Amino acid sequence: MRVLWLSQNLPFPPKTGVLQRNYNLIRECSRFAEVDLIAIVKQDILPDFDEARAARELRALCASVTPVHLPIEGSRAVFLWTVAKSLFTTRPFTANWTDAPSLHAAVTAAAGRGPYDAVFFDAISLAPFRAPLSKWPTALNHHNIESQLLERRLAYETSAARRLYLGQESRKLRRYEAAVAGTFDTNLVVSALDGERLRQIAPGASTHVVANGVDTEYFRRQQPVSAVEKGHLIMVSGMNWFPNRDAVLLMADKVWPVLSQALPDARLTIVGASPPQAVLDLAARDARVTVTGFVNDVRPYMERAQVYLCPMRDGGGTRLKILDALAMGIPIVATQMALEGIEVAAEQEVLVADEPAEFVNQIVRLVGDQALWQRLSDNGRRFVEQHFAWPVIGEHLRTAFEAAANTRAARRG
Repeated sequence: MRVLWLSQNLPFPPKTGVLQRNYNLIRECSRFAEVDLIAIVKQDILPDFDEARAARELRALCASVTPVHLPIEGSRAVFLWTVAKSLFTTRPFTANWTDAPSLHAAVTAAAGRGPYDAVFFDAISLAPFRAPLSKWPTALNHHNIESQLLERRLAYETSAARRLYLGQESRKLRRYEAAVAGTFDTNLVVSALDGERLRQIAPGASTHVVANGVDTEYFRRQQPVSAVEKGHLIMVSGMNWFPNRDAVLLMADKVWPVLSQALPDARLTIVGASPPQAVLDLAARDARVTVTGFVNDVRPYMERAQVYLCPMRDGGGTRLKILDALAMGIPIVATQMALEGIEVAAEQEVLVADEPAEFVNQIVRLVGDQALWQRLSDNGRRFVEQHFAWPVIGEHLRTAFEAAANTRAARRG
């Protein structure tokens, strides 16, 4: 099998959710197909991003790797111009930011190197490039249902100007999803729930679940359970994304003040890039709170923690950080929204809390009940091994490509 892969980023090292998904899907695809990768270079995606190293590592998996630089990624002026221009186009901003001669040239050149058994479009931002590649089976990947993500964001936005802009963008994006999803032979979604959401927007769209996964060998507890520090809580996320920033602010403002009274010996470690100033201020005045910023390896921090927290109220798709924590055997307290698309059972693999008071109660309960802690730890690890290990997801990807080819053959027949 030969696959052309269009990616919204150069996915190495796999240190954030979107990079983890993209890198591991490419790795799994390379086990059964020859992959030609075209990848947009986003220098700000990681603090220590090294384009040459990323391309080198990906060439070990792919038959070819073509990094593409877009003017918008290197110029604030171009970014602002594209935002402004998008106010007056029928297409949303997310479909305009990729419109650059360099990417058009790379796609045209790849089309000349066909044929391909499947063409993978990593995000709806890349949907405008379907036309020159439409002679082969096409698969559009949805990390989230983007219009639904913007609609959720609106519920927490206080700025009138931003609400106006986001409202317009969400409506345009929903219309764009409705127009383009059905033109692809299949749409890859991360959960059955996202598949339902997409079919509500585009009733004729074919969907196939290719879930987010976890590297169960990398995310594996190395230290004995005795190394776990009682009352040590952890959050891990890149806080430059609104849903993650909102979650950590909720923890700092609403949960920690009450929890630290209920559990005076508790400690909170917040790991991830771009922590908000309010969180840095909390750490400055409370020695029990540690803010690390971005780290290259989250595992040493995770395996010392007794409880993993995910109080997300916004977002879409599925949270890879939940899968990472399950694989590490760290019991989780999370909102129902944070667990969307991951069919874990409350009280068996995770504990659920949707309000600050519920978070406090569930954390106190988990810290004080070793039998409950051990049950959640064991069950969580077993759950991801069975359902979310990347080799399992890789087989779903192969099946999705085969389904796209069958759909294309049926249309021609």
